[in-house]
Amino acid sequence: MTSTPFLPSPSTSGEDAAAQLAAVREVLERVAEGLVSVPAHELAGLAAAATAVVAAAEAARAAVVLEASSRGVIAASDHPRTHRWVEQSCRDAGVPVAKGRARQLDEITRTCAGVDVHCLREAVVAGRLPMETAALVAKVYRRLRVTIEYPHWDDLMEILIDWAASGASRAELERLEDVMIGQYGRATELDAEHDRDHRKRELTAFTRDRAGMLCATLRLDEASEAVFTAAIHALSAPRLDDDGLPDPRTSGQRRADALLTLAGVACDPDEKVSGTGAKARVVVTMKLSDLLSGLNERGRLDATERGYATTGFSQVLSPTEARILACDAEIVPAVLGTRGEVLELGRTSRTVTPGQRMALHLRDKGCTYPGCSMPPAWCDGHHIIHWAAGGLTHPPNLALLCRHHHTVVHRHDHTATVDPVDGVRWTRRDGTPIGITPRTPAVA
Repeated sequence: MTSTPFLPSPSTSGEDAAAQLAAVREVLERVAEGLVSVPAHELAGLAAAATAVVAAAEAARAAVVLEASSRGVIAASDHPRTHRWVEQSCRDAGVPVAKGRARQLDEITRTCAGVDVHCLREAVVAGRLPMETAALVAKVYRRLRVTIEYPHWDDLMEILIDWAASGASRAELERLEDVMIGQYGRATELDAEHDRDHRKRELTAFTRDRAGMLCATLRLDEASEAVFTAAIHALSAPRLDDDGLPDPRTSGQRRADALLTLAGVACDPDEKVSGTGAKARVVVTMKLSDLLSGLNERGRLDATERGYATTGFSQVLSPTEARILACDAEIVPAVLGTRGEVLELGRTSRTVTPGQRMALHLRDKGCTYPGCSMPPAWCDGHHIIHWAAGGLTHPPNLALLCRHHHTVVHRHDHTATVDPVDGVRWTRRDGTPIGITPRTPAVA
């Protein structure tokens, strides 16, 4: 249900508009007094009507702020930043506004000051988009303006508005942003975007909440979250209890138990299970051209990478991130042709076998990147010449790398040589050696 927001007619003065808004406010304040006499079956309709009024009021507020911005009123004031102007104006009138709301108005105002965005202004003023959604659309659009090359910006804004108005979530809008960057961004732009996200990853220390429970916050980039979600999903499926009754645990409890299971496996090594537990299985779908983009015949990067991949859990990855996972995670690549047909549904057999991993443990003794002391159980088996470029999964083409240095090697296109005597030696793209002391190989 939508409603056209109150807007004064051209002949209405500021005083008349304020008086009309005050009258509307007075009517709304009296609604609660008469609710006890409203029949029960009419309350749902009143709730919907009140929601429409709130949406209309927010649209009217946005219209006023946009008008003040376009006239230069805000820029000429003592608070030239929109959110500060809104906060101070409301504070002076004795009706403080939440800082989050003021910042949403600021985001919308800044975006509407640009070109090709008249449709966003119209959608906001008409109450078509809730304030939070309109602010998110504005933020996504502003980021895309500086990261992609798109022929029709007004059409893109219409797409964002239509999708948001139909109920798209924040995650879905941000996923669309990644898809657009992969499709229309500059070469390696999506990879650079995710690399920036990767540097922000963190797991906070546990603190107690008011209920006495220990809580921590986990922040991950898309590629890392893909592996994490796949592992948790695999271990958190509902199970029947001993009496054959449905699993009594909530979904949150099942995910928590899955995380504890992963921690338990890591802390209780099983000599029969190489690497202490299997890697999580991730199904990745991408075009063949995207998988190979940026790779030459030797599997080296040549700075022309574009495109994107999607996982079975809807994460959007760059081709480089997909290749990193494909080295040793139990990734199943579904490679698509130009018309979207499945050319190949890869199998996990191209990953390092238990026998090969044991041989790598004995040969490399841990992460082979110079200066790293990560033990072998916590390392990936890296293809020196990537399997997508024809590299074989056998020890002369494999080296152990911890997840951090595995990412470094892929990001910076480092390569290596494997020598029975000297072990694994890493070099940069220009051929200069990395480090001077390789790990001592195992004695036969």
